[in-house]
Amino acid sequence: MSSDDERIKKLLGIKLLFEGPSDWTTREYIELIDEYFMERLPVMLNNVLEPYGLEASIIEDRNECSLRIEPCDENTFIVEIYMRGSNKPLYHVVYRRRIGENTYEFYMKRFLIA
Repeated sequence: MSSDDERIKKLLGIKLLFEGPSDWTTREYIELIDEYFMERLPVMLNNVLEPYGLEASIIEDRNECSLRIEPCDENTFIVEIYMRGSNKPLYHVVYRRRIGENTYEFYMKRFLIA
């Protein structure tokens, strides 16, 4: 992996972890975290990639997602990174989300050069 690839991987390395007591307030807070984070994720990714002439696209179609990288479910997110104006991905990033009774975790599972 080149130094440019390492730099892009580091830019996209998200790890979000929340743990709290097991009660209704924690579950409510986890719902708020997830809603806000998932709404902002595309903006966050594109903001860090823009200075490098890159843009991110989250694959929304679960069937298409599974064909490209690995089996997907509602907690797996595949992001393709493109050179601005291109339609050929340079990188694939696999993120996982885990939502439990009193935990919320979002992290990069894999970074692949296309």
